[in-house]
Amino acid sequence: MTTIRQLIESSPKRANELFARLVDTSETAIKTRDRLFSQLKDELELQVRLEEQHLLPVLKKHKDTKGLVADALNDNRQTRELLAELERTPKESEAFGTKVAELRKVFQQHVRDDKKDFLPVVVKALSDEEASAVVGKIEDGKAKLEAEQRAEADERRADTRRQADEAEREKAGQARAEQDEAARAKAEKAETERSRKEAAAAEATPPAAARKADDARKADDGKGNRKEAPRQSESRDKAEAERPAAELVDAGEKVARMVMTAGAEGTRDLGKALRVASGADQPQEAAAKAESLVPGPSMMDLLGEQARHAMQVTVAVSTARSMNDIARAQGDFLTGSFQRMTQLNARYLSLLRDGMGFGAFLNPRH
Repeated sequence: MTTIRQLIESSPKRANELFARLVDTSETAIKTRDRLFSQLKDELELQVRLEEQHLLPVLKKHKDTKGLVADALNDNRQTRELLAELERTPKESEAFGTKVAELRKVFQQHVRDDKKDFLPVVVKALSDEEASAVVGKIEDGKAKLEAEQRAEADERRADTRRQADEAEREKAGQARAEQDEAARAKAEKAETERSRKEAAAAEATPPAAARKADDARKADDGKGNRKEAPRQSESRDKAEAERPAAELVDAGEKVARMVMTAGAEGTRDLGKALRVASGADQPQEAAAKAESLVPGPSMMDLLGEQARHAMQVTVAVSTARSMNDIARAQGDFLTGSFQRMTQLNARYLSLLRDGMGFGAFLNPRH
């Protein structure tokens, strides 16, 4: 078991070690100075408090040690004042090192005084029971305080780890958010570029090819189906309607050319016959004479009307507002073309019949 002598003699050991380490620090070792000073302050305050709580009250009861109490309290007050002053001093200053050396000198003087004057009187005055009780209380108090300090230190370390973990999680979350934002920006940029290229390609692509490309780009209904704009659909329907209309116009023009060719050939044949029958020298004169014999529109009037109607249909189809308008223009042109072809045929037959008679035409005089 620890004796009162051993307790008093061993108490300064921990403080002397901290003093030696603190004195060796430089002005740039701010964190090290702060840590060592905090440990030294805790150690000295512990010794002073335990001494005042458990030893000095017992010494007050004895006549031989009663006078030592005042000196011990004075030493403790001086120690607390120097600690408070040192705590206010910046750790990076030269003054801090000077005050640490001063506090160390005062502390070591107290230790020497305790060994020389204080310890012999205390050992002599206290009985074994009193000394054991004082030692037990001081060691228990010291152990309890050290346990509390360890718990506080453990809590500080745990709190430091929690803060570090939270900072790491926050950093990781921020990194993921930045990655997601970068990916989203990249996707938007790619979509914008794709839309720009599609628009440029649509301007340079023929209507049929553009429709095929647009149909190929359509997604399924569950994942963002792109619907064609009504205006695009209408333009496509209009283009599809104009195609048969143009074919019909071509067909009507073929009919007109066919009739014109037949009429020209018939006019030449008719001219030969009329030239013999009427004595006209030129085929134009004979044809004009024959045309004048039959009432109704002339063959050239009918052919001119066919050409004009073809132009009107082309304009009507290109400016139509609905499919009904296009169908109506197509139907009118087809009907008119066949009517004019019938009139041309009838006109030709009339010229043969009324102009000179079938017999004269079939047996011309050359």
